[in-house]
Amino acid sequence: GWSPSTIASVIAGLVCAADLAKHNGAAADAARYLAAADKMKADLPKQTITTNGPLSKDPYFVRLTKDANANAGTTYNLGNSSVTMDQRAVTDAGFLDLVRLGIYRADDPVIRNSVRVTDKDIAFTTPTGQFWHRYTKDGYGEQAEGSPWDYTFPAESRTTFGRLWPLLAGERGEYELALGDPASAARRLRDLGRVSSSAETMPEQVWDENPPSGQTGFPAGTPNTSATPLAWTHAQYVRLAWDVKAGS
Repeated sequence: GWSPSTIASVIAGLVCAADLAKHNGAAADAARYLAAADKMKADLPKQTITTNGPLSKDPYFVRLTKDANANAGTTYNLGNSSVTMDQRAVTDAGFLDLVRLGIYRADDPVIRNSVRVTDKDIAFTTPTGQFWHRYTKDGYGEQAEGSPWDYTFPAESRTTFGRLWPLLAGERGEYELALGDPASAARRLRDLGRVSSSAETMPEQVWDENPPSGQTGFPAGTPNTSATPLAWTHAQYVRLAWDVKAGS
């Protein structure tokens, strides 16, 4: 599909390629790459910003579209033993890549509204901090009673539950720095540190608002049975630490 975060990466790659081409005497190639990047940015709203979606009366970014039309009620299965939904009703924080990679301003009205939509739909505050699910109804996690994730066919024959991903707090911290709020970014760094285990390893996911059914001893904000250590989480922690130290 058409994903804001993927498109952001491609635009950034084209701009970097243009810079390399320019420095190597290939001005025509540089102009072609920049023109492609400009077109992708111009096409982005139609492809990924819905103005008639159910999550807000104001425009917001969707997780992705299957047809490059963010106002179409196209449905798709979310994968990972999850459900089938209208693409306009599925959100994630991938649009923040547009800010981190310099394509949208941090205070852009659609970015700000998308933050509100995402926080309402997939954020959850735990004793260790506020964290996010990867996207609406993410199914990549344990089964209802807490047993390990197991993909089944057909996709909706058994529901599994994706939990909270701490590394997304690190990405939010980077956005908050771009917005001029270093204190919030520092708190995100603190929260990331709070989810580490006694061995100082950091997990892929932590328990959320849906503990295993009928069981106790799974406090929200503590590591679940996901991949630990997750290099992605550790890398995000280090990156945010550098950013907080630099103040940008």
